[in-house]
Amino acid sequence: MIPENMALHYRPGTPGRGEDTARRILLAAIEVFADEGYEGASTRSLASHAGVNAPAIQYYFGSKEGLYRAVIGHIAHLVEQRLAPVAQRIAAALAGEPTPTELTALLLDLLDGFLDIIACRGIPEAAGLLLARAEIENAAALDPLQQAVMRLAFGPAIALVARLLGLAESDEAVKIRTFTIFGQALVFKKRTTKMGACPALGWIDLNDLQIKTIATILREQVEAILRAAMEKKP
Repeated sequence: MIPENMALHYRPGTPGRGEDTARRILLAAIEVFADEGYEGASTRSLASHAGVNAPAIQYYFGSKEGLYRAVIGHIAHLVEQRLAPVAQRIAAALAGEPTPTELTALLLDLLDGFLDIIACRGIPEAAGLLLARAEIENAAALDPLQQAVMRLAFGPAIALVARLLGLAESDEAVKIRTFTIFGQALVFKKRTTKMGACPALGWIDLNDLQIKTIATILREQVEAILRAAMEKKP
């Protein structure tokens, strides 16, 4: 188990070569932690995969624990890069008087971004397995990533659904409906479970066409869900 009070000790070093070395260690660590888990990954194995000496990990990240947190932080940064532009558009729209059509379009765009993350588009392929392992280990290191997803995906989505239905964001039904909408994408998580949709469909990898098909169907279903919910408004 990773200690909850574990601190991140990341030293980027000097520009250029030092940054390249730190990045190489970071990217190699994603693969190693995904394959071996946090407990199973040794400093020697991490260093070997990165092509560096073991002391380099301590120099740049403080420890194996610090490297693990840096890996999660890196993934959280990639999530932010994908979702932040949509989240900003949503915040700007909600500050005004958007139409239901505009609100729905924003929610669908946000769902597209969330699906990209689930499908590891723009995120290292091994990240999905690493995060699945971390969830089992209940790693406190996941907190920055969970906070990023709540802030950039679920939070804005809840605000959109609340506005569409004329209800408060604190309304439990609004939150349940929102999580249900995003749960449709979660079943397509890669390399995390044998019980997911991808193994059932015989998909080893998600290619662009498959992701596009999923996105299209998700959009159709969400539009139907929201249309039915809005028709029931008092």
